[in-house]
Amino acid sequence: MPPKKHIFREDILNAAVNLVQEQGALALSVRNIAKKLNCSTQPIYSEFENMETLRDELMAYIREHYLCEDAESYKQVALSFLNFARREKNLFQLIYLRQRGPGETLFEDPNEAKTIHKLEVNLELPRKKAAEMHRRMQYYCYSMAVMMATCYLNFSEKEINEELTEYYRIILSYYKQVKSEEELQHWLERSRNLLI
Repeated sequence: MPPKKHIFREDILNAAVNLVQEQGALALSVRNIAKKLNCSTQPIYSEFENMETLRDELMAYIREHYLCEDAESYKQVALSFLNFARREKNLFQLIYLRQRGPGETLFEDPNEAKTIHKLEVNLELPRKKAAEMHRRMQYYCYSMAVMMATCYLNFSEKEINEELTEYYRIILSYYKQVKSEEELQHWLERSRNLLI
């Protein structure tokens, strides 16, 4: 009868997350994860074929547990992403500040489909325009997040809130081709549930 299993896939992924949080992405290795779990490397290789497989699953695990947001508000999704960058600098760097392979997605956004749909519905935009608008907002948020995750700049909650609101006004004006302050106010009111 084989020995009873004491270390499971979830344990390994949690240990890997903790390792990156404490020591950064460069510390991520099978040996360091094993040390964190107080075991040999054997249980890790029993669950994962190699370090590349473990890393891929770790990325998916972090996206699911730290980045998937079920917020009703467009602003809440952005705030969640920015707060992740501020609180979890090392995890952010592992996911977003790494060299991409050929054909690999350049920007991972687990909330993208839901978010684009919200813009489509609330702003009465064709899907293509809603996707383009969201992509521009992603670029803006990504640049703020990188500054926070690398300690280049740190934004207060108030500053983040003001920045997101102002940039939303700018891109809303552009994508709705707003011609007056009155028209802008109409679309802001129409999409106020996105800005809560």
